[in-house]
Amino acid sequence: MRKISRIVVLLLIGLLATCYYIFVVELCIFTVQLLEAKVTFLVIFHLLFLLCVWCYLRTVMTPPDVPPEKFRPSESDKQLYLSDERPQVLQEILIHAAKDLPIYTKDPKGDVRYCTTCQMLKPDRCHHCPVCNICILKLDHHCLFLNNCVGFSNYKFFLLAVMYGVLLCIFTSAVSLYCSILFWTDQLPNSSSKVPIIVLFCLTTIFAIMLFQLFLYHFKLALRNITDREDSDNTEEFNPYNLGFSKNLREVFGNEKKYWFLPIFNSLGDGFSFPMGEATEDIEKNAAFAKPPNEGI
Repeated sequence: MRKISRIVVLLLIGLLATCYYIFVVELCIFTVQLLEAKVTFLVIFHLLFLLCVWCYLRTVMTPPDVPPEKFRPSESDKQLYLSDERPQVLQEILIHAAKDLPIYTKDPKGDVRYCTTCQMLKPDRCHHCPVCNICILKLDHHCLFLNNCVGFSNYKFFLLAVMYGVLLCIFTSAVSLYCSILFWTDQLPNSSSKVPIIVLFCLTTIFAIMLFQLFLYHFKLALRNITDREDSDNTEEFNPYNLGFSKNLREVFGNEKKYWFLPIFNSLGDGFSFPMGEATEDIEKNAAFAKPPNEGI
C-alpha cells in the first residue's frame, strides 16, 4: 500500500505539472491574445495553484501525531496484561493503568482500548493505522493520494488543499472552456494548442466535480465534529464531541480568523483530550492551542 501510494503521488504531481504547462504556455502565452486577459489569468491561476500546492505539501509532509508517552503503561501493568487472557481481568488492568489519563469512553461497559502493536493505551478518537503501523491521534483516514494519514496534525491542511483544488479546477475549467468555444466558433485560428486546451477542460472539469464532492463530505464532517472513521462506525447517534457548528469549525481552523485560509497549524486542543458537547466552559477554556511536535514544512 505504501509503495502504491508513492506511485500515485508521483502520478498526481506529473498531472499537476502537465496541467500547469498547458494552462500557462499553451493557453495563456500561445492562445490568449489580449495582454490584460493574459495577466489576469496568470495571476489568479498562480495564486490558487501556489495555495493548493502549499496546502497539499503540508498535508503530505506533516507527520501524524501519535499518543504521548504517558499513555504507555508501566512495565508492571504490561506484564500483568500479558499474563492473563480473561477479558474482564484485562479490562480491570487497563482501567487501573488509565486512572490518571484523560480517557473518556462512550461505551456503556467503560472499556479502555489498548493497542497490542504499539503497546499503548488508546486516547479518545485515536486509532491504529495498519498502513503506517502506528496509532494516530484523531485519525480520519489514510489517504492513497497523500501517502500519509489524515489526522489531528494535518486535517486543516487537508481541508484547505481540497478547497483550493476545487477553486483551481473550476477556474481552469472555465478559462479553458472559454478558449475552446473560441476555437469551435472560429474566433481563434486553429493551432497546435487547440487539443491540449480541450483536454485540459475535460480533466479539470472531472477533477472539479470529484474534489467538490470530497470537500462537501469532509466539510460536513467538520461541521459535526466527527471524523470519517467515526462516521463509518455509525457513532453519530451519540457524538459527545459536537459543540455546535461554530465551535466545531474553530476546533479545526482555530480562533484566529487571519490564519483560517493558510496552511498554518492553529487547531485547538492537544489531540488526545476533547471538550464535550455538554461542557459548561467555553472551548477556549477546554482546549488550548497546541503545536505538533513535527512541523513538516
